[in-house]
Amino acid sequence: MKNILLILFLAISFKAVAQKRNPNNKAIFLEDISWTTAKQVLTSDAVIVIPLGAGAKEHGPHLPLSSDFIQAEGYKNQLALKRKVIITPTINYGYYFGFLKYAGSTSLSFSTATDLVLQIVRSLTNYGPKRFYIINVGVSTTPTLETAAKILANEGVLLYFSSFERPNFAKVQEQLRTQAYGTHADEKETSNILSLRPDLVDMSKAVNDSSMKNKIGGMTPIPLEGGILNTSGIIGYAALGTKEKGLKFMDAFTKEVIKEIDSITTCTLPQVKDRSTEYKKYEGTYTDTSGKKLIINQKDNILYYIWNGRDGRNFFHLYRDGEDFFSSIAFNILFVKNENGEVIKAWCQYRGTSFWVTKMK
Repeated sequence: MKNILLILFLAISFKAVAQKRNPNNKAIFLEDISWTTAKQVLTSDAVIVIPLGAGAKEHGPHLPLSSDFIQAEGYKNQLALKRKVIITPTINYGYYFGFLKYAGSTSLSFSTATDLVLQIVRSLTNYGPKRFYIINVGVSTTPTLETAAKILANEGVLLYFSSFERPNFAKVQEQLRTQAYGTHADEKETSNILSLRPDLVDMSKAVNDSSMKNKIGGMTPIPLEGGILNTSGIIGYAALGTKEKGLKFMDAFTKEVIKEIDSITTCTLPQVKDRSTEYKKYEGTYTDTSGKKLIINQKDNILYYIWNGRDGRNFFHLYRDGEDFFSSIAFNILFVKNENGEVIKAWCQYRGTSFWVTKMK
């Protein structure tokens, strides 16, 4: 009887979750469809939108750690009503190094945050899409997205993202907020969360904090050498936040996001960089100390590998992520050259194990 009740409860819960989607949505939520449906909609002309907002990052004593995530969800839900795009699950981890002195805040390293985006985008490009837009709720995340965009451009993939420091977004903030100063857990963000999840906001703890004004450095809630003391974690005038302002902020920012998405829908895709000549120096057979062989070759400007007899050519090719550094789902390779610029060996990382291989002559 308990098992039957549990099944009924789960079925009702799933139905309730499914019903949360607005029936007026034009967008397709990737997590809601089957792989067979995904095969039909993930075409070369599809635009993929990836929301990005921290699931655990301090936002003062009055807002939840999930404030960025809540805003990303809010933007994507408004966008879904306006455009026929494909929306992926929201990424809730990223590069948030400046908040790690505040309990509960989490951050990936710069390289991991960049790789996270690269791997998500690359996975989806395998099915056809070449145009991607990230709803970026953050500032420190911007350099990782710029890095990923440059790498993907060489692969013929367009990645663009919102940046609240960009003039079009900055203009919206200037027009709507009362105080010009503020970048974090401030009037805008407080207002946004009041409009989206007022149940998670405690305005009795909202304070105006300008301790970071005209200062550059790491924030800290307690005195630390080399840090800038900010006991609240707020950068701006949180006490000025209202639900009404939040509704206006969310609507205005979503409109800017839509304009940017529309622009990438029709613009020219970047050209794939021809690296076939460059890749020749990596081709060959390499061996480790036990005699296992790594075979590197290329086809159609793409580098492939066969490791210890396991042929991954049709599954996991190698992406160039840096000078002499390549990655795939299972394999990372850093090629090493001698003083003459000839590749002589490589450091490999395969499913958590690391080893060296030497190129055979």
